[in-house]
Amino acid sequence: MSNLLIAPLLIPILLGVFTYLKKKRIYVIAIVALLVSLISSVVLAIYSVKSPIILSLGGYTAPYGIQLYGDVMSLLFVIVSTIVVIVVLYFHYINQLRDLTVPFILFILAGVNGSFLTADIFNLFVMFEVMLLASFILIVLGKKKYQFKASITYVVLNLIGSWVFLIGIGILYRVYGTLYYAHLGMRMQEAGFVQEHAIIVLLFVVVFSLKSALLVFIWLPRSYSVLSYELGAVFAALLTKVGVYAMIRTMTVIFVPYQEMLSPIILYMATATIIVGMLGVIKYKDIKLMFCYQIILSIGIIYYGISTFTQNGINGAVMYTLNDMLVKACLFLIAGLIIKRFGIIDLNKKHGLFHNAKLTAMVVLFLAFAIGGMPFTGGFPGKLLLLEAGIDTHPIGYAIVVVLGTFVGMFAMMRLFIAIFFGSKNTNHEFFSTDQTFELNQPYNKKLITLILVLCMTILISIFASDINQYLSNITDEQYIKHEMMGG
Repeated sequence: MSNLLIAPLLIPILLGVFTYLKKKRIYVIAIVALLVSLISSVVLAIYSVKSPIILSLGGYTAPYGIQLYGDVMSLLFVIVSTIVVIVVLYFHYINQLRDLTVPFILFILAGVNGSFLTADIFNLFVMFEVMLLASFILIVLGKKKYQFKASITYVVLNLIGSWVFLIGIGILYRVYGTLYYAHLGMRMQEAGFVQEHAIIVLLFVVVFSLKSALLVFIWLPRSYSVLSYELGAVFAALLTKVGVYAMIRTMTVIFVPYQEMLSPIILYMATATIIVGMLGVIKYKDIKLMFCYQIILSIGIIYYGISTFTQNGINGAVMYTLNDMLVKACLFLIAGLIIKRFGIIDLNKKHGLFHNAKLTAMVVLFLAFAIGGMPFTGGFPGKLLLLEAGIDTHPIGYAIVVVLGTFVGMFAMMRLFIAIFFGSKNTNHEFFSTDQTFELNQPYNKKLITLILVLCMTILISIFASDINQYLSNITDEQYIKHEMMGG
Protein backbone atom coordinates (compact mmCIF):
# COMPACT_ATOMS: atom_id res chain seq x y z
CA MET A 1 0.00 0.00 0.00
CA SER A 2 2.80 2.43 0.86
CA ASN A 3 4.18 2.16 -2.70
CA LEU A 4 1.07 3.97 -3.95
CA LEU A 5 2.29 7.07 -2.14
CA ILE A 6 4.59 7.94 -5.01
CA ALA A 7 1.75 7.90 -7.56
CA PRO A 8 0.57 11.53 -7.02
CA LEU A 9 4.15 12.66 -7.65
CA LEU A 10 5.28 10.26 -10.35
CA ILE A 11 2.18 10.23 -12.56
CA PRO A 12 2.12 14.01 -13.26
CA ILE A 13 5.87 13.98 -14.06
CA LEU A 14 5.55 11.10 -16.52
CA LEU A 15 2.41 12.66 -18.00
CA GLY A 16 4.17 15.99 -18.43
CA VAL A 17 6.89 14.37 -20.54
CA PHE A 18 4.57 12.00 -22.40
CA THR A 19 1.92 14.58 -23.28
CA TYR A 20 4.60 16.96 -24.54
CA LEU A 21 5.96 14.31 -26.90
CA LYS A 22 2.58 12.94 -27.98
CA LYS A 23 0.10 15.76 -28.58
CA LYS A 24 -2.75 13.69 -30.00
CA ARG A 25 -5.46 13.04 -27.41
CA ILE A 26 -3.32 14.89 -24.89
CA TYR A 27 -6.27 15.81 -22.69
CA VAL A 28 -7.85 12.37 -22.64
CA ILE A 29 -4.57 10.74 -21.66
CA ALA A 30 -3.83 13.30 -18.95
CA ILE A 31 -7.32 13.30 -17.43
CA VAL A 32 -7.62 9.50 -17.34
CA ALA A 33 -4.19 9.12 -15.74
CA LEU A 34 -4.94 11.82 -13.16
CA LEU A 35 -8.21 10.10 -12.32
CA VAL A 36 -6.18 6.99 -11.53
CA SER A 37 -3.89 9.10 -9.36
CA LEU A 38 -6.93 10.62 -7.64
CA ILE A 39 -8.41 7.21 -6.84
CA SER A 40 -5.10 6.03 -5.39
CA SER A 41 -4.91 9.18 -3.25
CA VAL A 42 -8.41 8.60 -1.91
CA VAL A 43 -7.52 5.00 -1.03
CA LEU A 44 -4.37 6.19 0.73
CA ALA A 45 -6.31 8.83 2.64
CA ILE A 46 -8.73 6.18 3.90
CA TYR A 47 -5.87 3.97 5.07
CA SER A 48 -4.04 6.89 6.64
CA VAL A 49 -6.91 7.46 9.08
CA LYS A 50 -5.61 4.56 11.17
CA SER A 51 -1.93 5.32 10.75
CA PRO A 52 0.17 7.62 8.54
CA ILE A 53 1.72 6.00 5.46
CA ILE A 54 5.49 6.21 4.93
CA LEU A 55 7.46 5.30 1.83
CA SER A 56 11.28 5.15 1.97
CA LEU A 57 12.58 5.49 -1.57
CA GLY A 58 15.47 3.22 -2.48
CA GLY A 59 15.04 1.22 0.72
CA TYR A 60 16.96 3.74 2.82
CA THR A 61 15.26 5.00 5.96
CA ALA A 62 15.62 8.42 7.52
CA PRO A 63 17.91 10.23 7.90
CA TYR A 64 19.85 8.71 4.98
CA GLY A 65 17.19 8.27 2.31
CA ILE A 66 14.27 10.16 0.80
CA GLN A 67 10.96 9.60 2.53
CA LEU A 68 7.40 10.40 1.52
CA TYR A 69 4.92 10.87 4.33
CA GLY A 70 1.15 10.73 3.88
CA ASP A 71 -1.36 11.48 6.62
CA VAL A 72 -4.95 12.70 6.47
CA MET A 73 -3.98 16.34 6.08
CA SER A 74 -1.34 15.95 3.38
CA LEU A 75 -3.43 13.49 1.37
CA LEU A 76 -6.49 15.75 1.53
CA PHE A 77 -4.38 18.50 0.01
CA VAL A 78 -3.18 16.09 -2.68
CA ILE A 79 -6.76 15.03 -3.46
CA VAL A 80 -8.05 18.59 -3.80
CA SER A 81 -5.04 19.64 -5.91
CA THR A 82 -5.58 16.74 -8.29
CA ILE A 83 -9.29 17.56 -8.60
CA VAL A 84 -8.45 21.17 -9.48
CA VAL A 85 -6.01 20.16 -12.23
CA ILE A 86 -8.45 17.60 -13.69
CA VAL A 87 -11.15 20.29 -13.89
CA VAL A 88 -8.75 22.78 -15.49
CA LEU A 89 -7.65 20.24 -18.10
CA TYR A 90 -11.29 19.45 -18.84
CA PHE A 91 -11.92 23.18 -19.22
CA HIS A 92 -9.05 23.29 -21.73
CA TYR A 93 -10.51 20.33 -23.58
CA ILE A 94 -14.07 21.58 -24.01
CA ASN A 95 -12.88 25.05 -25.01
CA GLN A 96 -10.24 23.71 -27.42
CA LEU A 97 -7.44 25.76 -25.88
CA ARG A 98 -3.70 25.45 -26.53
CA ASP A 99 -2.21 22.17 -25.41
CA LEU A 100 1.26 23.67 -24.96
CA THR A 101 0.39 24.61 -21.37
CA VAL A 102 -0.62 21.08 -20.36
CA PRO A 103 2.87 19.66 -19.59
CA PHE A 104 3.74 22.63 -17.40
CA ILE A 105 0.44 22.42 -15.52
CA LEU A 106 1.27 18.79 -14.82
CA PHE A 107 4.78 19.71 -13.64
CA ILE A 108 3.22 22.24 -11.27
CA LEU A 109 0.96 19.51 -9.91
CA ALA A 110 3.98 17.23 -9.42
CA GLY A 111 5.78 19.94 -7.43
CA VAL A 112 2.68 20.73 -5.40
CA ASN A 113 1.95 17.09 -4.52
CA GLY A 114 5.62 16.51 -3.74
CA SER A 115 5.56 19.47 -1.35
CA PHE A 116 2.57 17.97 0.46
CA LEU A 117 4.09 14.49 0.73
CA THR A 118 7.75 15.16 1.43
CA ALA A 119 9.15 14.30 4.85
CA ASP A 120 12.22 16.55 4.90
CA ILE A 121 12.74 20.24 4.45
CA PHE A 122 15.36 20.06 1.69
CA ASN A 123 13.05 18.07 -0.58
CA LEU A 124 10.39 20.67 0.22
CA PHE A 125 12.76 23.23 -1.30
CA VAL A 126 13.29 21.00 -4.34
CA MET A 127 9.54 20.63 -4.89
CA PHE A 128 9.08 24.38 -4.52
CA GLU A 129 11.58 24.90 -7.33
CA VAL A 130 9.88 22.32 -9.58
CA MET A 131 6.53 24.11 -9.43
CA LEU A 132 8.12 27.58 -9.62
CA LEU A 133 10.10 26.78 -12.76
CA ALA A 134 6.93 25.54 -14.46
CA SER A 135 5.03 28.62 -13.28
CA PHE A 136 7.75 30.93 -14.67
CA ILE A 137 7.20 29.43 -18.12
CA LEU A 138 3.40 29.64 -17.96
CA ILE A 139 3.47 33.34 -17.05
CA VAL A 140 5.46 34.30 -20.17
CA LEU A 141 4.06 31.68 -22.52
CA GLY A 142 1.92 34.18 -24.41
CA LYS A 143 5.02 36.24 -25.30
CA LYS A 144 3.18 39.49 -24.59
CA LYS A 145 5.03 42.55 -23.35
CA TYR A 146 2.88 42.93 -20.24
CA GLN A 147 3.52 39.28 -19.37
CA PHE A 148 7.27 39.79 -19.42
CA LYS A 149 6.90 42.87 -17.21
CA ALA A 150 4.76 40.98 -14.71
CA SER A 151 7.14 38.04 -14.71
CA ILE A 152 10.07 40.19 -13.58
CA THR A 153 8.55 40.91 -10.16
CA TYR A 154 7.37 37.32 -9.81
CA VAL A 155 10.72 35.78 -10.74
CA VAL A 156 12.90 38.19 -8.75
CA LEU A 157 10.90 37.89 -5.51
CA ASN A 158 10.70 34.11 -5.78
CA LEU A 159 14.42 33.86 -6.47
CA ILE A 160 15.07 35.95 -3.38
CA GLY A 161 12.73 33.65 -1.46
CA SER A 162 14.60 30.58 -2.73
CA TRP A 163 17.91 32.15 -1.72
CA VAL A 164 16.65 32.87 1.80
CA PHE A 165 15.19 29.35 1.92
CA LEU A 166 18.58 27.81 1.14
CA ILE A 167 20.28 29.96 3.76
CA GLY A 168 17.74 28.84 6.36
CA ILE A 169 18.21 25.19 5.39
CA GLY A 170 21.98 25.47 5.63
CA ILE A 171 21.90 27.09 9.07
CA LEU A 172 19.28 24.62 10.28
CA TYR A 173 21.41 21.65 9.24
CA ARG A 174 24.54 23.19 10.74
CA VAL A 175 22.83 23.66 14.12
CA TYR A 176 20.69 20.52 14.39
CA GLY A 177 22.45 18.07 12.06
CA THR A 178 19.33 16.87 10.21
CA LEU A 179 16.65 18.11 7.83
CA TYR A 180 13.93 15.51 8.45
CA TYR A 181 10.77 16.89 9.98
CA ALA A 182 10.63 14.21 12.66
CA HIS A 183 14.27 14.50 13.70
CA LEU A 184 14.16 18.28 13.68
CA GLY A 185 11.02 18.29 15.77
CA MET A 186 12.51 15.90 18.29
CA ARG A 187 15.80 17.78 18.59
CA MET A 188 14.17 21.19 18.81
CA GLN A 189 11.87 20.03 21.57
CA GLU A 190 14.87 18.64 23.43
CA ALA A 191 16.77 21.93 23.05
CA GLY A 192 13.73 24.07 23.85
CA PHE A 193 13.56 27.76 23.03
CA VAL A 194 17.01 29.12 22.17
CA GLN A 195 17.02 32.87 21.57
CA GLU A 196 20.02 32.72 19.23
CA HIS A 197 18.20 30.21 17.03
CA ALA A 198 15.10 32.37 16.63
CA ILE A 199 16.60 33.95 13.51
CA ILE A 200 16.45 30.53 11.81
CA VAL A 201 12.73 30.27 12.48
CA LEU A 202 12.14 33.82 11.26
CA LEU A 203 13.92 33.04 7.99
CA PHE A 204 11.43 30.27 7.31
CA VAL A 205 8.54 32.55 8.27
CA VAL A 206 9.76 35.06 5.67
CA VAL A 207 10.09 32.36 3.00
CA PHE A 208 6.68 30.77 3.55
CA SER A 209 5.03 34.19 3.88
CA LEU A 210 6.47 35.16 0.50
CA LYS A 211 5.35 31.90 -1.09
CA SER A 212 1.80 32.22 0.26
CA ALA A 213 1.43 36.02 -0.22
CA LEU A 214 1.21 36.76 3.48
CA LEU A 215 2.02 40.49 3.77
CA VAL A 216 4.62 40.14 0.97
CA PHE A 217 1.99 39.99 -1.77
CA ILE A 218 3.09 42.58 -4.34
CA TRP A 219 3.96 39.84 -6.83
CA LEU A 220 0.54 38.20 -6.79
CA PRO A 221 -1.78 40.77 -8.44
CA ARG A 222 0.84 41.71 -11.01
CA SER A 223 1.55 38.16 -12.11
CA TYR A 224 -1.81 36.42 -11.71
CA SER A 225 -3.69 39.18 -13.55
CA VAL A 226 -1.77 38.51 -16.80
CA LEU A 227 -2.66 34.82 -16.83
CA SER A 228 -5.53 33.30 -18.73
CA TYR A 229 -8.49 32.37 -16.54
CA GLU A 230 -7.78 28.64 -16.67
CA LEU A 231 -4.14 29.16 -15.67
CA GLY A 232 -5.29 31.64 -13.03
CA ALA A 233 -7.39 28.84 -11.55
CA VAL A 234 -4.29 26.63 -11.20
CA PHE A 235 -2.15 29.36 -9.69
CA ALA A 236 -4.84 30.64 -7.31
CA ALA A 237 -5.82 27.20 -6.08
CA LEU A 238 -2.40 25.60 -5.71
CA LEU A 239 0.67 27.82 -5.50
CA THR A 240 -0.14 30.03 -2.52
CA LYS A 241 -1.66 27.08 -0.67
CA VAL A 242 1.65 25.21 -0.78
CA GLY A 243 3.15 28.02 1.30
CA VAL A 244 0.25 27.74 3.73
CA TYR A 245 0.75 23.98 4.06
CA ALA A 246 4.51 24.40 4.58
CA MET A 247 3.88 26.96 7.32
CA ILE A 248 1.39 24.70 9.09
CA ARG A 249 3.56 21.60 8.86
CA THR A 250 6.82 23.20 9.97
CA MET A 251 5.34 25.36 12.71
CA THR A 252 3.39 22.50 14.29
CA VAL A 253 6.01 19.74 13.90
CA ILE A 254 9.43 21.40 13.86
CA PHE A 255 9.31 24.88 15.41
CA VAL A 256 7.00 24.04 18.31
CA PRO A 257 9.17 25.72 21.02
CA TYR A 258 8.94 29.01 19.09
CA GLN A 259 5.15 29.14 18.73
CA GLU A 260 4.72 31.64 21.54
CA MET A 261 7.14 34.01 19.83
CA LEU A 262 5.61 33.48 16.37
CA SER A 263 1.95 33.84 17.35
CA PRO A 264 1.83 37.68 17.56
CA ILE A 265 4.07 38.06 14.51
CA ILE A 266 1.84 35.93 12.30
CA LEU A 267 -1.26 37.56 13.80
CA TYR A 268 -0.09 41.08 12.87
CA MET A 269 0.91 39.95 9.40
CA ALA A 270 -2.43 38.22 8.89
CA THR A 271 -4.40 41.26 10.03
CA ALA A 272 -2.46 43.57 7.69
CA THR A 273 -3.03 41.14 4.82
CA ILE A 274 -6.78 41.04 5.49
CA ILE A 275 -6.98 44.84 5.51
CA VAL A 276 -5.09 45.14 2.22
CA GLY A 277 -7.26 42.41 0.71
CA MET A 278 -10.40 44.29 1.73
CA LEU A 279 -9.15 47.53 0.18
CA GLY A 280 -8.22 45.69 -3.02
CA VAL A 281 -11.54 43.94 -3.59
CA ILE A 282 -13.39 47.21 -3.00
CA LYS A 283 -11.11 49.33 -5.19
CA TYR A 284 -10.80 47.15 -8.30
CA LYS A 285 -13.63 46.33 -10.69
CA ASP A 286 -11.38 44.45 -13.07
CA ILE A 287 -12.38 40.82 -12.57
CA LYS A 288 -8.88 39.35 -12.44
CA LEU A 289 -7.52 42.00 -10.06
CA MET A 290 -10.52 41.65 -7.79
CA PHE A 291 -10.04 37.88 -7.68
CA CYS A 292 -6.33 38.38 -6.91
CA TYR A 293 -7.21 40.44 -3.86
CA GLN A 294 -9.82 37.84 -2.90
CA ILE A 295 -6.90 35.40 -2.73
CA ILE A 296 -4.92 37.80 -0.53
CA LEU A 297 -7.94 38.31 1.74
CA SER A 298 -8.46 34.58 2.21
CA ILE A 299 -4.74 34.06 2.93
CA GLY A 300 -4.99 36.56 5.78
CA ILE A 301 -8.00 34.74 7.23
CA ILE A 302 -6.20 31.39 7.03
CA TYR A 303 -3.14 32.73 8.83
CA TYR A 304 -5.35 34.23 11.51
CA GLY A 305 -6.30 30.66 12.39
CA ILE A 306 -2.69 29.48 12.19
CA SER A 307 -1.55 32.26 14.55
CA THR A 308 -3.57 30.73 17.39
CA PHE A 309 -1.43 27.54 17.35
CA THR A 310 -4.35 25.67 18.90
CA GLN A 311 -5.90 22.44 17.65
CA ASN A 312 -9.13 24.16 16.59
CA GLY A 313 -7.28 27.04 14.98
CA ILE A 314 -5.01 24.80 12.91
CA ASN A 315 -7.84 22.44 11.97
CA GLY A 316 -10.01 25.39 10.98
CA ALA A 317 -7.20 26.82 8.84
CA VAL A 318 -6.71 23.45 7.11
CA MET A 319 -10.41 22.97 6.41
CA TYR A 320 -10.84 26.54 5.21
CA THR A 321 -7.78 26.21 2.94
CA LEU A 322 -9.10 23.01 1.33
CA ASN A 323 -12.41 24.72 0.61
CA ASP A 324 -10.69 27.88 -0.61
CA MET A 325 -8.67 25.91 -3.17
CA LEU A 326 -11.89 24.67 -4.77
CA VAL A 327 -13.68 28.01 -4.57
CA LYS A 328 -10.83 30.04 -6.10
CA ALA A 329 -10.47 27.55 -8.96
CA CYS A 330 -14.20 27.77 -9.62
CA LEU A 331 -14.08 31.57 -9.51
CA PHE A 332 -11.49 31.84 -12.27
CA LEU A 333 -13.05 29.11 -14.40
CA ILE A 334 -16.59 30.47 -14.23
CA ALA A 335 -15.32 33.98 -14.98
CA GLY A 336 -13.37 32.64 -17.95
CA LEU A 337 -16.44 30.79 -19.17
CA ILE A 338 -18.59 33.92 -18.97
CA ILE A 339 -16.07 36.16 -20.69
CA LYS A 340 -15.22 33.65 -23.43
CA ARG A 341 -18.91 33.00 -24.08
CA PHE A 342 -20.30 36.51 -23.73
CA GLY A 343 -17.26 38.77 -23.99
CA ILE A 344 -18.16 40.97 -21.02
CA ILE A 345 -15.44 43.55 -20.48
CA ASP A 346 -17.25 46.54 -18.94
CA LEU A 347 -18.48 46.11 -15.37
CA ASN A 348 -19.59 49.71 -15.01
CA LYS A 349 -22.98 48.91 -16.48
CA LYS A 350 -25.50 46.15 -15.89
CA HIS A 351 -25.57 43.47 -18.56
CA GLY A 352 -28.72 41.52 -17.74
CA LEU A 353 -27.01 38.21 -18.40
CA PHE A 354 -29.39 36.42 -16.04
CA HIS A 355 -31.94 36.19 -18.85
CA ASN A 356 -29.45 34.30 -21.01
CA ALA A 357 -27.64 32.17 -18.43
CA LYS A 358 -29.72 31.39 -15.34
CA LEU A 359 -27.69 28.34 -14.33
CA THR A 360 -24.47 30.34 -14.53
CA ALA A 361 -26.02 33.04 -12.36
CA MET A 362 -26.93 30.51 -9.66
CA VAL A 363 -23.40 29.09 -9.67
CA VAL A 364 -21.85 32.56 -9.30
CA LEU A 365 -24.29 33.39 -6.49
CA PHE A 366 -23.31 30.21 -4.69
CA LEU A 367 -19.64 31.14 -5.08
CA ALA A 368 -20.35 34.54 -3.53
CA PHE A 369 -21.73 32.84 -0.43
CA ALA A 370 -18.91 30.26 -0.44
CA ILE A 371 -16.29 33.03 -0.39
CA GLY A 372 -17.98 34.46 2.68
CA GLY A 373 -17.98 31.05 4.36
CA MET A 374 -21.72 31.16 4.89
CA PRO A 375 -23.58 28.18 6.42
CA PHE A 376 -24.12 25.20 4.10
CA THR A 377 -20.92 25.99 2.20
CA GLY A 378 -17.58 24.29 2.67
CA GLY A 379 -15.91 27.32 4.20
CA PHE A 380 -18.32 27.64 7.13
CA PRO A 381 -16.98 24.89 9.46
CA GLY A 382 -13.35 25.91 8.99
CA LYS A 383 -14.06 29.61 9.49
CA LEU A 384 -16.17 28.86 12.56
CA LEU A 385 -13.34 26.82 14.09
CA LEU A 386 -10.61 29.37 13.45
CA LEU A 387 -12.80 32.24 14.70
CA GLU A 388 -13.59 30.29 17.86
CA ALA A 389 -9.89 29.62 18.42
CA GLY A 390 -9.00 33.23 17.65
CA ILE A 391 -11.51 34.65 20.11
CA ASP A 392 -10.16 32.36 22.82
CA THR A 393 -6.52 33.24 22.05
CA HIS A 394 -6.37 36.81 20.72
CA PRO A 395 -8.16 40.10 21.52
CA ILE A 396 -11.66 40.32 20.07
CA GLY A 397 -10.68 43.17 17.75
CA TYR A 398 -8.76 40.84 15.45
CA ALA A 399 -11.78 38.56 15.10
CA ILE A 400 -13.86 41.60 14.11
CA VAL A 401 -11.36 42.32 11.32
CA VAL A 402 -11.74 38.72 10.08
CA VAL A 403 -15.54 38.94 10.09
CA LEU A 404 -15.42 42.33 8.38
CA GLY A 405 -13.07 40.91 5.75
CA THR A 406 -15.54 38.09 5.14
CA PHE A 407 -18.42 40.46 4.47
CA VAL A 408 -16.30 42.79 2.33
CA GLY A 409 -15.30 39.82 0.16
CA MET A 410 -18.96 38.86 -0.19
CA PHE A 411 -19.90 42.47 -0.98
CA ALA A 412 -17.38 42.59 -3.82
CA MET A 413 -18.74 39.35 -5.26
CA MET A 414 -22.33 40.56 -4.99
CA ARG A 415 -21.34 43.78 -6.77
CA LEU A 416 -19.85 41.66 -9.55
CA PHE A 417 -22.96 39.48 -9.63
CA ILE A 418 -25.25 42.50 -9.98
CA ALA A 419 -23.11 44.06 -12.71
CA ILE A 420 -23.08 40.90 -14.82
CA PHE A 421 -26.50 39.36 -14.28
CA PHE A 422 -28.93 42.14 -13.32
CA GLY A 423 -30.56 44.60 -15.71
CA SER A 424 -33.03 44.34 -18.54
CA LYS A 425 -32.75 41.64 -21.17
CA ASN A 426 -30.58 42.79 -24.06
CA THR A 427 -31.97 41.22 -27.23
CA ASN A 428 -29.35 42.89 -29.39
CA HIS A 429 -26.55 41.12 -27.49
CA GLU A 430 -24.64 44.37 -27.08
CA PHE A 431 -22.60 42.84 -24.29
CA PHE A 432 -21.12 40.24 -26.62
CA SER A 433 -17.58 40.82 -27.79
CA THR A 434 -16.74 40.72 -31.49
CA ASP A 435 -13.98 38.14 -31.16
CA GLN A 436 -15.74 35.35 -29.31
CA THR A 437 -14.32 31.89 -28.98
CA PHE A 438 -17.75 30.25 -29.35
CA GLU A 439 -20.82 30.79 -31.44
CA LEU A 440 -23.59 32.72 -29.69
CA ASN A 441 -26.16 29.95 -30.13
CA GLN A 442 -23.84 27.21 -28.90
CA PRO A 443 -25.18 25.54 -25.73
CA TYR A 444 -22.69 25.74 -22.92
CA ASN A 445 -24.51 24.29 -19.91
CA LYS A 446 -22.56 21.05 -20.24
CA LYS A 447 -19.40 23.05 -19.67
CA LEU A 448 -20.64 23.85 -16.18
CA ILE A 449 -21.13 20.23 -15.13
CA THR A 450 -17.58 19.83 -13.89
CA LEU A 451 -17.69 23.15 -12.09
CA ILE A 452 -20.91 22.20 -10.33
CA LEU A 453 -19.38 18.89 -9.28
CA VAL A 454 -16.48 20.77 -7.73
CA LEU A 455 -18.94 23.01 -5.94
CA CYS A 456 -20.63 19.89 -4.62
CA MET A 457 -17.27 18.91 -3.15
CA THR A 458 -17.34 22.09 -1.06
CA ILE A 459 -20.76 21.07 0.24
CA LEU A 460 -19.51 17.55 1.04
CA ILE A 461 -16.61 19.01 2.99
CA SER A 462 -19.16 21.00 4.98
CA ILE A 463 -21.39 17.99 5.63
CA PHE A 464 -18.55 15.77 6.84
CA ALA A 465 -16.67 18.59 8.55
CA SER A 466 -17.03 17.08 12.00
CA ASP A 467 -15.43 13.82 10.84
CA ILE A 468 -12.60 15.64 9.07
CA ASN A 469 -12.00 17.71 12.18
CA GLN A 470 -11.83 14.54 14.26
CA TYR A 471 -9.22 13.01 11.96
CA LEU A 472 -7.19 16.22 11.81
CA SER A 473 -7.26 16.40 15.60
CA ASN A 474 -5.34 13.14 15.68
CA ILE A 475 -2.43 14.71 13.81
CA THR A 476 -0.17 16.06 16.51
CA ASP A 477 3.52 16.77 16.45
CA GLU A 478 4.20 13.87 18.84
CA GLN A 479 2.33 11.37 16.66
CA TYR A 480 4.06 12.66 13.55
CA ILE A 481 7.48 12.17 15.11
CA LYS A 482 6.53 8.78 16.52
CA HIS A 483 5.22 7.38 13.23
CA GLU A 484 8.02 8.73 11.09
CA MET A 485 10.79 7.61 13.43
CA MET A 486 9.29 4.13 13.60
CA GLY A 487 8.84 3.96 9.81
CA GLY A 488 5.07 3.71 10.12
